[in-house]
Amino acid sequence: MRNLSRVTDSGSMLNSISKRMTVVAGALALLVVRACSGTEESAQAPASPTSEPASTAASASSAQPSSENIAPVLESGSTAIVVQDGTTARYIVGERLAARLSILSEAIGETSDVTGTIIFNENGSVLSKASVLTVGVDGLTSDESREDGFLRRSSIQTSRFPDATFSINGTEGLDWPLPSEGSVSFTLLGNMTIRDVSKPVTLDAEAQFTGDSITATASTIITFDQFEMSKPSLAFILSVEGEIRLELDIQALVRKAS
Repeated sequence: MRNLSRVTDSGSMLNSISKRMTVVAGALALLVVRACSGTEESAQAPASPTSEPASTAASASSAQPSSENIAPVLESGSTAIVVQDGTTARYIVGERLAARLSILSEAIGETSDVTGTIIFNENGSVLSKASVLTVGVDGLTSDESREDGFLRRSSIQTSRFPDATFSINGTEGLDWPLPSEGSVSFTLLGNMTIRDVSKPVTLDAEAQFTGDSITATASTIITFDQFEMSKPSLAFILSVEGEIRLELDIQALVRKAS
């Protein structure tokens, strides 16, 4: 009888356990179904579109560079040559480096920060007070950052004098009225200012006229001493030539008073 009672009790316990396991299994199944349903809804739900803030879009729009420099207001009968984006200024200086004792190398620095206008009166004379080419010399960059740093800090002192200017007061050999087609060689006369030193300088120019567009080159030779600039003095540079060749590759447009 004790054995039968134990068997009966054991059967009751097994039935109870079985029922509990069934309940637990059912609950787990329900949780799995809900979880899967939630995952599908998340996957199917479209991502909410994001839009660029108006202020950011406006900033991006206003940051777009202008395709050309703003033309000056011209008096009746006058004509202007306005420098455009794509114009480049450079310097070229001969130097000997410690790594190449017997070879004269060239240090070349460039910048595209060039603006300017040349205004001609009705008779073809230059309106000197409004005719200036400006080069942002603090943007001059070569393949040697240490030399660039010396030129900015010591030679040119760009923190005080970030721009070099060429104030134009006349031309030689330039036809008037300005040609609409063909190539012309001429000279620009004026005063160049580097740092706080101004000296008379001439630029030899070659220009190709195509309608209202001009593609030109201009160059001159100056010296470090002429503008009271110190030559680069760095451990890897043995010597620096005294002359500096300045070059401009110019893109410009002709504008006439309406």
